[in-house]
Amino acid sequence: MSDNIEDTMCTESLPVNTIAMCNRLVEILRESDTNNAPSLCGKNDVGFKNFKKCLWLVNSQVYGQTTTINMMDEWSELCKGE
Repeated sequence: MSDNIEDTMCTESLPVNTIAMCNRLVEILRESDTNNAPSLCGKNDVGFKNFKKCLWLVNSQVYGQTTTINMMDEWSELCKGE
């Protein structure tokens, strides 16, 4: 059994509760006393790694587990017509 939802990232089955994942993202930020991801110290920081794992879980639900996300394409699609 995993302590945190992000610990399930490397298991055989992934969680399906997006709200729990998003709540955990907020919890990680609060644990680091910040309100933005870039302030999570750095690549080697445990909080940053846990944040990225949890974000991967959310992205895997939206885009699929084996896709590449092109942020410029996403921006263009999401901002079309605005």
